[in-house]
Amino acid sequence: MKKFWYGLFIGLFFLACLIPSVGMLIKGPAPAAANEIPNPKPRLVGFDGKFDPDVLSDLQSYMSTGFFGRLEAVTAWDALTAKVFHTSADPDVLIGPDGWLFYGAAVNDISGANQMTDRQIWCAARSLALMQEYAESQGARFLFTVPCGKYTLYPEHAPAYVTVAEGSNRERLAAALAEQGVNYVNLYDAFTAQDEELYWQWDSHWHSRGAALAADTILAAAGRQTDYFAGPFTPVLDHTGDLYEMLYPTGKALEADYSWDPGFTFSYVSDFHSADDNTIETENEAGEGSLLMFRDSSGRSLYPYMAQSFSKAYFSRANNYRIDYVNKQDADLVVVELAERTLNYLLRYPAVFPAPERDGAVLAGAEQVESELAAEEPDKTMEGYVKLTGTLPEKAVDGAVYVAVDGTVYEAIPGEGSFTAYLPGDADTDGAQVYVGP
Repeated sequence: MKKFWYGLFIGLFFLACLIPSVGMLIKGPAPAAANEIPNPKPRLVGFDGKFDPDVLSDLQSYMSTGFFGRLEAVTAWDALTAKVFHTSADPDVLIGPDGWLFYGAAVNDISGANQMTDRQIWCAARSLALMQEYAESQGARFLFTVPCGKYTLYPEHAPAYVTVAEGSNRERLAAALAEQGVNYVNLYDAFTAQDEELYWQWDSHWHSRGAALAADTILAAAGRQTDYFAGPFTPVLDHTGDLYEMLYPTGKALEADYSWDPGFTFSYVSDFHSADDNTIETENEAGEGSLLMFRDSSGRSLYPYMAQSFSKAYFSRANNYRIDYVNKQDADLVVVELAERTLNYLLRYPAVFPAPERDGAVLAGAEQVESELAAEEPDKTMEGYVKLTGTLPEKAVDGAVYVAVDGTVYEAIPGEGSFTAYLPGDADTDGAQVYVGP
């Protein structure tokens, strides 16, 4: 009799082991969770028509992330870990003492571990100064703003071991922007002046009331008086937090968002699908002027308030800010909104606009440096210009980057070890000379 029960147990055990793979064959791979990118099916033959030597490792990745019941298992395990140990089983999400969720990867940014160098801060500020110079040369006002992270605004809800270091990248960049004369909108002061918490408990972003305050603050800096934050608002239990979804991919809990009761009257000109669209175009007969705004995920709940205020608005999620669109959109106002933890994007993704000409006298105090140059035709929206990139010596002197071509001096968008400049298409880039200086 014991052999029967042993055999039954072993049989049930192996049957249970087959469920993930058999279920995957029948139902297909489990969907990706939150911000995951699903692994493609493994291929015996690659696109080059030859045998793919990585087929076994690709199969392992495909199976490990797509087996049947994976998301349910992840949710159950994370929920058990949070309940029993009051901590997170997912390193990408941290759990505060009162259940608030925080993005794990942002810890290094707010603790000072990923602090930008002084040169990087200067280059980021100079890049924004050049964007502002170009926007203003085309008759538009320019504003830059930084939504603060939850750690910065609500450290009391974060795990006790997380510390927010003084002299953050945001604070240092704000000081550099003041020196460069860039119009900076300080959202930190606006949010810390409020007694209520304006970010979701289970999401890394502000909710719609927080977005309303941000919109009022940005528009006030542009000389417009709005009072979206005054509402009235109606709570609507319809939001799934991005951090909650990462931790509990099949969880059903919702948080309240806030519906602005006066109602938005703008309409979409673009083929709108969701607030995550790469581009959104709107129009509103009740608005005034034209807006060109570059935003990130914080703009999901921010853009409706901004669209409401302008007769025309164009919102872009491109990392390479197309500041040259100021003419295409006939914009009166250009706004760049960039989250605190991604300020290094200002160096990683140079903006797109014609390099400004400079008086040759600027080279008197500059140092000529060796540079590996590469010229390429930019996309069709910058017809008539050539994109010139180049390297900078590791120990190059601090200061602006200048490119001398055909007897004309241009200022380039600086990086810590590189630069980018959009020059007239007929420029002789082969003979370009690069200088770094004040």
